[in-house]
Amino acid sequence: MSKPYNHLVVYDGVCILCNRIVKLLLKKDKHKRLNFSTLQGLPTQIATSGLKKPFSESISFLKDGIWWQQSSAVLMVYKAMFGPYHWSQLGWLFPRIFRDFIYDIIARNRYRWFGKNEQCMLPNPEQQDRFIG
Repeated sequence: MSKPYNHLVVYDGVCILCNRIVKLLLKKDKHKRLNFSTLQGLPTQIATSGLKKPFSESISFLKDGIWWQQSSAVLMVYKAMFGPYHWSQLGWLFPRIFRDFIYDIIARNRYRWFGKNEQCMLPNPEQQDRFIG
């Protein structure tokens, strides 16, 4: 896959929690390592490239041709931004089944707890080159 599809964070564009997280990642990603796409605007060639389960309930992260999802995607995003020695990487010490259980509770309730936008967030002009789809 081409470079824009490496370090690609795929998120629910109408989820208010997801949009807040993306805004935080844009602010913290000083080296501009991450690229973004909403689930709703994901190009077909990416969406059909071997995901293990549907995107609808999960953040996904594409790195070096490998899809990461749920809690592992979150940990890999932080690893890509901050390196393997960041405190966030302590999350790998917990079994994936436990991490994903917590993740799934938040994912299932995200609209009820945080709300839902009518349409996807539009990036500002300085961020436009980091969004695909």
